[in-house]
Amino acid sequence: MTVVPPASFDAGVSMYELPLLAGHTNSSAQAMNDAGDVVGLSLDDARNGHLVRWGADGSLTRLQAVEGGSGGQAVKVAEDGTVVGHTDTPDGVRHAARWNATGALTRLEEPSGYVAGEVQDVNDAHVTVGSLSTDSRTRPVRWGADGRAHLLRLPPKADGGVATAINERGEIAGYAFLPGEKTRAVRWDIAGRVSDLGSLEGSYSESTAINDRGTVVGQATDADGAWRGVRAARGKRFKALPSQGIGARSVSLNNADVVVGNVKDHAVRWDGDATTELEVLPGTGRVFVNGINDAGTSVGTSDERAVTWDARGRATALPLPSGVDTAHPVAIDAAGGVAGNVGDSHTWPLRWRAVVWR
Repeated sequence: MTVVPPASFDAGVSMYELPLLAGHTNSSAQAMNDAGDVVGLSLDDARNGHLVRWGADGSLTRLQAVEGGSGGQAVKVAEDGTVVGHTDTPDGVRHAARWNATGALTRLEEPSGYVAGEVQDVNDAHVTVGSLSTDSRTRPVRWGADGRAHLLRLPPKADGGVATAINERGEIAGYAFLPGEKTRAVRWDIAGRVSDLGSLEGSYSESTAINDRGTVVGQATDADGAWRGVRAARGKRFKALPSQGIGARSVSLNNADVVVGNVKDHAVRWDGDATTELEVLPGTGRVFVNGINDAGTSVGTSDERAVTWDARGRATALPLPSGVDTAHPVAIDAAGGVAGNVGDSHTWPLRWRAVVWR
């Protein structure tokens, strides 16, 4: 495993607070696209949240709520500013939704018998994936650009599943539920055919991301029940990523097939078979990587500090203003801009603010 030199601080980066809706005091960033648009929540003192999109120019757009409802979650934002996520009806049920550039809401279809839906990902053609649920069953689903639902095929013996990611070609990754409360990672090709990505001889495997090359990453248990990071090229089955310990989670990748993930309290970068442990900031103990852009810069935390890591695994601390000591970045864009949330751990309740670093 590569050893990296000490951390640095990037004095050329500044942090900017994102604006709030009138009368609101808190906010939360949830996702970011490569154009620098950010989506999340603006909240009042009572913690009632309203979904919003912040443009790369700092503009604020309120996303329409379902009639009588509020809140929800913005999961992804496409490059043209289209947002997908969940909206909550007054009875507390979650429904899959999409918002256009003006913030207008479209509820994604729930076929007869399905009572709830959740979105996991969207591509730039506005094809969305996730799951639909009845009172007793969850099925993987693909919603077309027209918002119509198409239930995805399941492998033999499976009784449900979730579609977790889609690439620009329309290939989909996810997992299926098997008897005995087991899960198995799967891939759907552009014709809708499903293939089993295998496991590491354990009971569970899950796909978390697919890039435009068709490479899928995720995590799976081995014969001893330990979770490990896994990768599968298009047409291949999962293999364990090299040189890792046990306990892998939150594995993601970019379009150059560079993978990042977390193994217990460590964060790791895989470029082919080369493995680099991401550096810990001096005076901190644990790191967590959230994602990586196509330039190879990854983002995450070292304890409660926001950091980026370069291709060699060297950490750069993102600046925090006076009175702020806690930061949780959520995403990094193509140019290296970072979206996240900051707060002061000495105040209670902690008041989060959505920010960007550029």
